[in-house]
Amino acid sequence: MAIKYDVAFINPFLEAVINVLSTMAMVSATPGRPYINTRRTAQCDVTGLIGITGHAEGTIALSLSKGAILRIVSNMIGEEYTELNNDIADAVGELTNMISGQARQNLSTMGLNFRASTPSVVIGKGLRVAHPASGPILTIPFTTPDGDLVVEICFVRSQAVAVGKEVSPQAPAQPAPEAPATPQPDPDQKQDKMDQNAIDKFFD
Repeated sequence: MAIKYDVAFINPFLEAVINVLSTMAMVSATPGRPYINTRRTAQCDVTGLIGITGHAEGTIALSLSKGAILRIVSNMIGEEYTELNNDIADAVGELTNMISGQARQNLSTMGLNFRASTPSVVIGKGLRVAHPASGPILTIPFTTPDGDLVVEICFVRSQAVAVGKEVSPQAPAQPAPEAPATPQPDPDQKQDKMDQNAIDKFFD
C-alpha cells in the first residue's frame, strides 16, 4: 500500500532535528516549508541514510551543507573542523541515528512503530542516495547560522492508508447488480500533488 504523508507525521521530525542539534551541538535550526520531491540525489555536501521497517518501509536521510556540519561537529567535539573527512562522516552517521531515533520515539506515541538499520554516509552533493525507487520523498528543510540542511523521508509501503490515521480494514462492498463499474484513478498518479496540497494547506 502506498503511503500518504499526513501532516501530523512532520512534527516528530521537526522536534527531533531542533532538539538534537540544540542539545548536542548548541546549534539552532529553523524549519522551512516541507515539500514533496522525487529526486534521489544528495541535496547537500554530506548525507546520512538509514533504512526503516515496521509500520512502513523506506528510508530517512539527513543531508547537510559543509558549513552546517562543520559547525555542528566542531561544537559537539570541542575541536575546530575546517574540512570534510572521516570524522565528519562518522558524526553524520551518528546524527542521522540520533534524529531518526528521537523521531521514531515520538512516532511510537502515535502508535507508529519503526525499526532502523545501521546508517550509511555519502560525501558529495548531487550523488545518488539510495531512497526507494518508487514513492515521493517528503523533504523538510532547515536553516542554521552556518548553513542549510534537510531531512528526507521516503516510505513506499504502509500498514495504514495515511500516516497518523490508523484505518481499520473493511470488507469490500458488494457492487449493485445493475450499476456499471466506475473507473478508479491510479492511486499513485497524483500522490505528489495531493500530499503537497495537504502540506501547503497546513502551513498557510
